[in-house]
Amino acid sequence: MYCRRPPEKFHNFPVLARRAIFQIHVWIGVVTGLYIFLVCTTGAALVFRIDMQRALHPDLFTPTTSGPTAHPAEILESVQRAFPGERVSGADAPTTGRPTYLAYSSSGNRFRTLLLDPASARLLGELNDTSFVRTLQDLHFDLLTGRTGRRVNGVGALLLLTMCLTGLVIWWPDRSNWWRRIRVEFSRPWRRVIWELHGAAGFWTVLFIAMWALTGLYFTFPAVFRSAINRISPLTIARTPQSGPRGDAAPPTWRELIDRARQHAPADHFVARVVTPSNDTAAFLVMFADERPTPLGADLTSVYLDQYTGALLATPAAASTLGDAIMAWVVPLHVGNFRGTALRVVWMLLGLTPPLLFVTGFTMWWIRVVRPRSRAPQRAGAISASRDE
Repeated sequence: MYCRRPPEKFHNFPVLARRAIFQIHVWIGVVTGLYIFLVCTTGAALVFRIDMQRALHPDLFTPTTSGPTAHPAEILESVQRAFPGERVSGADAPTTGRPTYLAYSSSGNRFRTLLLDPASARLLGELNDTSFVRTLQDLHFDLLTGRTGRRVNGVGALLLLTMCLTGLVIWWPDRSNWWRRIRVEFSRPWRRVIWELHGAAGFWTVLFIAMWALTGLYFTFPAVFRSAINRISPLTIARTPQSGPRGDAAPPTWRELIDRARQHAPADHFVARVVTPSNDTAAFLVMFADERPTPLGADLTSVYLDQYTGALLATPAAASTLGDAIMAWVVPLHVGNFRGTALRVVWMLLGLTPPLLFVTGFTMWWIRVVRPRSRAPQRAGAISASRDE
């Protein structure tokens, strides 16, 4: 049976579409490459944020005395004595990455991050807001420009996600040679190695890069992100318990509240975090871990108490839907703090893949596009000169 060949413009549509996608991929990479390089390298470094702080401020992260861990109430009281006019927000017990207590106090717009000796509860010092690590955090999350920078990061996350999708379309090979596209033969000429390295690195890490782009959107557009997840799977509405009206009796002390919270936690658990009420109706929160020091990313058991009576308050409804699980994993997946040092090393190395893709992609673009165009006038001049002779 005779089949008429499709018109040329329809016959070439897949090729034209592929070329258009290729141009989108290339130009997004060229225009945003340095931005992606900056955000990803700072993000990879921040995986070891605590380690950098310990190296830069050893006096704040080194216990000065030995002995049993101080009662959390002693930590809160020590901060209150040091800053009597400020509100003590809470305290975190030592973790596997931080051997000292971490506490917070605030007054107006001033917020202090304090480190205390775990045994004596003595104040070791305060983390400066202008420290190197803090600047690195602000550079990564806000580009040092506050809300404007965070919105730019949201747009950057969308562009990075577009790079992942267009890169997959460009990479997609024929079935006969797909295996060759996911490996690198370093014995080949360097230009070929760069091309193979770009394609293979993109293939093996595209899911991680897309994950960082998607989770990065949460930090910029949290309400929109939650709304989108809620459409996929309804989110559980967890209402934080509230304290009742204040009576005539004196409210329990911090120590009494913490000791009462212990009675409602498993016997083999330890106090990992204390959060004091932020207003007259908020609850007093004590969180427990099953190990000491608290492992990074550990699941904590929460106990809410009435700040005026010390009575146990109902715990918010537990997360139970797929949407709840997604929201619970957004931050841990982005920062890589849900396991030990080995996973953080993996997260750091994977976080350096986008800079690698930028360098290899930019090199290919320069060799194939920029350099030939820069040499074209020289060749034209040489040809013209030879004709004049």
